[in-house]
Amino acid sequence: MEINLLITLDLAEQGALQAALVTRGAPDSMMTLALTGACRLASLEEARTLRRWLGDTRARGGSADAALNSIERTLIGFGI
Repeated sequence: MEINLLITLDLAEQGALQAALVTRGAPDSMMTLALTGACRLASLEEARTLRRWLGDTRARGGSADAALNSIERTLIGFGI
């Protein structure tokens, strides 16, 4: 199953997300999203891995919470 996830971040959210990803070992799809504003998830397992990472990162808190919550809500909307 292929999932096309497109999320638009404002510059402040994108900057905060980039800073958070450097220090938290983000999945490749998250790095792509932070750098380009979009990513393609090739499998359901990749989407689940991203969702777990988002949950773990959100639980630790940080400056990118708004962006992470937005991405997580999008994944939930896909049923992941």
